[in-house]
Amino acid sequence: MLTKEVEYRVCKWLLANLERDGVIDSGETQLALKKLQEHFEPPFLEVDVADGEIGDGVNVIER
Repeated sequence: MLTKEVEYRVCKWLLANLERDGVIDSGETQLALKKLQEHFEPPFLEVDVADGEIGDGVNVIER
């Protein structure tokens, strides 16, 4: 069950890195995410943030 979730998350992470490095743009990222969601059908998709923002925007600089 979690294999699909892990594979989806790894692909999502790779897409975010490709977008950050300028290899693909945000539109391509969003299209690819939709296709990945259809392909993997990850079990925790309901709680996924797929609107282009990866993470919650909080920067932690100290412990």
